[in-house]
Formats: sequence, C-alpha cells, structure tokens
Amino acid sequence: MVSDSALSKIRSHRYGAQVTDFMCRERAHEVFISTLQSHRLEKEILVAEQEKEGQPRHVSQIRREKTSLPEQGSNVLSSSAASGGQHQSQIVSNSASSLVAAHPTSLASLCPHRGGSNINIICCWSAVVGNECRDVTIKGQHHLRDLLVRPLNKSKGCPLALTAKYKSNLSHNFDNGPLDEAVEITICNRLIETEVEFEFAIIDNSEFDFVGTTSFHCSLTGGDEISVPLQARIYAGGVYNLQSVRLTVPKAGSTAVPYLFPLQWTMIVEDSVA
Repeated sequence: MVSDSALSKIRSHRYGAQVTDFMCRERAHEVFISTLQSHRLEKEILVAEQEKEGQPRHVSQIRREKTSLPEQGSNVLSSSAASGGQHQSQIVSNSASSLVAAHPTSLASLCPHRGGSNINIICCWSAVVGNECRDVTIKGQHHLRDLLVRPLNKSKGCPLALTAKYKSNLSHNFDNGPLDEAVEITICNRLIETEVEFEFAIIDNSEFDFVGTTSFHCSLTGGDEISVPLQARIYAGGVYNLQSVRLTVPKAGSTAVPYLFPLQWTMIVEDSVA
C-alpha cells in the first residue's frame, strides 16, 4: 500500500507540476462537460442536415443516440463515428485527446494556444511568521481562473490598446532651434474576432507640438495593429508627458465614445547649454 505522500511525489515527478488536486478535478469536470455539450450540438446539427436533405436514418442510429450519451459518459467522444458525423467526431476526439495528454495544471492545459481569450494562473506564495519564538514558513497558492486577457467580441473598456516608442532622456542645445524627436505610436485591436472602427486625434498642447499625421479615420481587423510615425517638437528643456492621444470609437445605435489614456509617456529633455 502506497502512502499519500508517496503518491504525491510520484504524481509530481510524473507530470512535472505542483499538485493541485481540487483544481485538477474542477478543471477536468469543466472540460468534460464542455466537450460533451459540443459533441451533442454537433450531432444535433448533423441530424438536422440529414433530415433537411431527406435522408432516412437507420434504426441502429436512432437507438445509439438514445443510449450512448447518458450511459457511456466519457467514452462518447469515440463512439459517434457511426452516426454519420465521422468528420466532426474526429475533430472532437482529437481535441479531447490533446487535453488528456496535458496535465490539468500544466501550461498547455491552463493557457492553451486555441481559445486565446482566457487564461488560468496558479500563484504560489510563502511567508515567514513568528510562532513561539521561532520562525515558521507558511506556503500557499491562489488559483485565478478564467482571466480575460484578449476579448473575442466585446470589451468593457476601450477595444484598442495604445503604446509608444520614443527616447525618454535627451540632451539638446536649444540655441540651435527646437528639438524634433521621433515618436512612433502603435494602435492595436484587442478584440480577436471583431473589426473596430476608430478616429485618431492628437490633443493640442501648449508646451510642445506634434509634426505629422495628427488625425485620421481607420478600421482594424481583429488582432491587427497600425503604427503612426510622428515628430515631437520640444522648444525648451523640461519634463514632458507626450500622452496626447484621443481615440473615438463609434457605437452601433449610439453616440461615439472618446477614450483618453492615463498612462504617461514621459520625456526628460535637458538643455545642454544651461
């Protein structure tokens, strides 16, 4: 008879991951239910297509549909090829086998390449506390499930992400004229499957100017991005926040929504003569 500690060591060595049993069971149950529902939906679509085309179903096929799903449980994924949906069944079987091959707490299972919108995170922590004149190390884990990182179709905030490339520390002799420094602004569509239409505009600033295309209308497909090359014209030494972008996204059936971004793009410019 093998003890629980020995089983834990064997399991950890086998899968190369920390043991989080209750999360494994919860995740495995969710994956099974989701796969089973997808399989049932595919069979219903297949039956509807057959009835639409006027193809009669065999008696054995009808009996199999009544008995296979409730009785066979997890084996249902490999038993539906005879129902006429062999191609769809093969797809479901392949996806199920890929999930079984990966440990429930592995990166392949928690952060799959397909799906792309939600991730699961295991956060391990430890703390040293005093207990009866001696330090005791306490360890634990936080399980963060279904975190939305890249929405598919909808977003609570702005569906566009905004970044900029520029030099943050510069020195310039302003006796020779103002400083023109390159700034590249990149706009990315955070939605994976939805096209986003927007209007780009630079807000006027009394301390510096932008030279280049400061306003335009554009549309980005899901996951696509566009870069806008500009020149920041600085007239004196100082610390400047270059974040002056406003993105306006039209909403269907309502007024357009303007978005301003709080993250600062700080540029420190030193006058080399002073």
